Amino acid sequence: MIVVIGDLVADLIVLGGAALERGTDNPAEVRLTRGGSAANVAAAAAPRHPSRFIGCVGDDTLGHALVSELEAADVDVRVQRAGRTGSIVVLVDTAGERTMITDRGAAAELGPVDPAWMAGAEWVHLPLYGFASARSRDAVTDAATRAAARGARVSLDLSSVATLRDLGRAELQRILAELRPDVVFANEDEARLTAELHVEPAGVYVVKRGAHPVLVRVDGQTHAVAVERAEDVLDSTGAGDAFAAGYIVAALGGADACESARAGSELAMSALRRPGAL
Repeated sequence: MIVVIGDLVADLIVLGGAALERGTDNPAEVRLTRGGSAANVAAAAAPRHPSRFIGCVGDDTLGHALVSELEAADVDVRVQRAGRTGSIVVLVDTAGERTMITDRGAAAELGPVDPAWMAGAEWVHLPLYGFASARSRDAVTDAATRAAARGARVSLDLSSVATLRDLGRAELQRILAELRPDVVFANEDEARLTAELHVEPAGVYVVKRGAHPVLVRVDGQTHAVAVERAEDVLDSTGAGDAFAAGYIVAALGGADACESARAGSELAMSALRRPGAL
């Protein structure tokens, strides 16, 4: 079982919304979709390996709808209920790049995870968003370290330059020291900031670089894994989450780090050609 702990929120995708004229109408294509990095990974992995999502949503119409949609994607969903369900406005430019306005809402209120929810965990995946608030940080860390003690592998996605900056060097080092993740995922900007903070993840370190080869560092050796070049990018939302899902599924199937990165890249391609997450 792949267990992903983190956010389930609503994404309001605004295609063509990166250049807005103030004080008047701005025509755009607007779509409301299921989002949240953790939910995206669970949904992308579910057709390929049993997957469970753990998080917190509001006891509201939006929260119930998002849970139902995630369950319809064959994900085993376990949620706490508190406050109101979070939402993110995603402004997508003509190249598919995103600018996000984030309100995590109830996702930041995740409390201690029921140990029964971690049963059968082979791999625990954690987006860094779950560490942005002290309450969810403690819950996520405790659940993951307990699973690791029972033999589960752990991966951490650095997720967001803004979150990395807010956490800072000392807190990021503490998170890495406590989790001791087997795999750390980052995109190029996140990896650059991590280096500027003088933080060096141990274990396998996977750096995604868009159309450029993925860099995979294993035992001090860095390997470049070629990726397919996408010519018809619509929206990059969820591509990194699909990459993580593809990597994890391949690794659980016995693939090495470079083979797993190749599998992740292939699954990420499908996310680039549709609006919203998988």
